[in-house]
Amino acid sequence: MGFSKRTALEEARRCPQCAGSECVKACPIKVNIPGFIRSVRENNTGEALEIIKESNCFPSVCGRICSAPCEKACVLKKEDAPVAIRALERFAADYGKQRSPNIRKENNGKRIAVIGGGPSGLFAAYKLAKKGYRVTVFESLEKPGGVLRYGVPEFRLPKKVLDSDISDIKAHGVTVMTNCFFGQTVDLEGLKKEGFNAFILATGAATPKFLDIPGVNLAGVYYGEEFLMRVNLMKASFFSRQLTAFPLGKRIAVIGSGNTALDCARSALRLGREVTLVFKNTEQEMRVRTIERKYAKEEGIKFEPLTRPAEVLSDDKNFVRGLRCVRMDYAEDASGKWKLEEVPSSQFEVKADTVVIAVGHVPNSNIKMFLPGLELDTDGSVVVDAETGETSLTGIFAAGNVVTNAQPLVNALAAGDSIAKGIEQYLVGVKNE
Repeated sequence: MGFSKRTALEEARRCPQCAGSECVKACPIKVNIPGFIRSVRENNTGEALEIIKESNCFPSVCGRICSAPCEKACVLKKEDAPVAIRALERFAADYGKQRSPNIRKENNGKRIAVIGGGPSGLFAAYKLAKKGYRVTVFESLEKPGGVLRYGVPEFRLPKKVLDSDISDIKAHGVTVMTNCFFGQTVDLEGLKKEGFNAFILATGAATPKFLDIPGVNLAGVYYGEEFLMRVNLMKASFFSRQLTAFPLGKRIAVIGSGNTALDCARSALRLGREVTLVFKNTEQEMRVRTIERKYAKEEGIKFEPLTRPAEVLSDDKNFVRGLRCVRMDYAEDASGKWKLEEVPSSQFEVKADTVVIAVGHVPNSNIKMFLPGLELDTDGSVVVDAETGETSLTGIFAAGNVVTNAQPLVNALAAGDSIAKGIEQYLVGVKNE
């Protein structure tokens, strides 16, 4: 629910305002954390928000779903009580926000096209617009936001919150064109003829990794990204019990231990389903924040750790009827290292009529269909110059998960910031600092 004013002020007073600012060093986009917390402590939330927005155009979003590496670097972490920086950022964004005026920098005559309206693309567009470039974002779906809109459930990130941050980005002069599929609705040569001087590929990493076990092609099997997009597109409300717009059983098994898997499980629970989360590691090894794991268990999701899915079971109509699993445990090998091994005779069945596979994702490499000379790495990510972010095609840059494969939100934002500097270097010869 976020901090109340009293709780926020008390938490802000815990910040030691240390000279070293290890929290700032750990933040990929270098938000002035001591500065905005000091303003919160002085009961000036408007000023706190302005300090955040000097570095981050997504304060409301990051205040809710950032992985918060700053908190891990907080000096109070040694006492196991780091300052709740993420929650304070959310407080500043929620209570310090005013209607954003149009803040358009004088046009410098250069035009930049951003392909993909996700966090990295929007962040780069924002940074470039602040420097006077005319930036247009081309988004293939109905609304901008990318994974923030279609891959994060409503209970974690309300769409009105995302829309508010995107509105502020547009206020700086960024134009967003939706329902524009690059390569078909618009193409490179056409955009060049329109006068665009440089291009940013920010198409993300929304292609799911496939699981190589029998039965994954049965009716009733979904992949994590697909499942979340379906839930978001049908506009399911918080704790909705409405009928879903796609076939969904009463008992759902979710395979995976990351944020996507946990989001799928918690979304399914809010649709009134019984949910079991299956993953091969321990709970402590889950790639999620401890508090969110705690919430999931409190909400009623059943955890099956140290469990490997072996087969999706079929009924006589080729629909899912269950998930056969094998128990795992750590064993010491000859070299003295611990590794996971199957427990003999430990097969069991998880009752399920729907299975959601959320074991990771890879970059969207479909862009190569429309840019044949684009160089890709073996995992499908776009190869770029380490300093400038330029691809193998002159004047075309790439940023975000299409380059890094899979990174937290704040790293995608940092990539957008970095690519903006690379674009400027390309267009006006200004070297990176």
